Amino acid sequence: TTTTTTTVGSASRLTRAVRTGGRPRRCARVMTNAAGGAAAANSYLLLTLHYVDGMMEKRGPHREAHLAGAQRGYDDGTIVMAGALLDPVDAGVFVFKNVDEAHVKAFAEADAYYVAGLVPRYTIRPWMVVVGN
Repeated sequence: TTTTTTTVGSASRLTRAVRTGGRPRRCARVMTNAAGGAAAANSYLLLTLHYVDGMMEKRGPHREAHLAGAQRGYDDGTIVMAGALLDPVDAGVFVFKNVDEAHVKAFAEADAYYVAGLVPRYTIRPWMVVVGN
C-alpha cells in the first residue's frame, strides 16, 4: 500500500510562522510504502508500432497472436495498457511499466505484426507520468 502525505502551507500558517520567528512550511510530498520506507517511482516506456497502409484489411491472420502477446505482457505486469490509435488506424501504442528498453525492443521485434511485415518501424520513448503514477 502506498500512502501520500501532502503538507501545504496556508496564508494564516505562513503569517503565524513569520510572527513567531518560525520557518514557514513549504509544500512537501512524501511517498511511503507499507513498511514506512520511501516508495520507488514507477518508470514507463511507450512503444508505438507504426502500421502499414491498409492495416485493418491485412491484420486478420496475425491478430490472434498479436493480442496473445499483449495479453501475456499485461498478465505479467509489464504492460499497463495497449491499443490502436483511431481515425486513422495507423499505429498501436503500448505502455510498459518498470522494464528496460531492451525488454520493449525484444517485445516489439517478436510481435506477430512486426514479424509479418505489418509494422515497418516502431519507436520506444520514456514517458514521464505526472498524474496516476
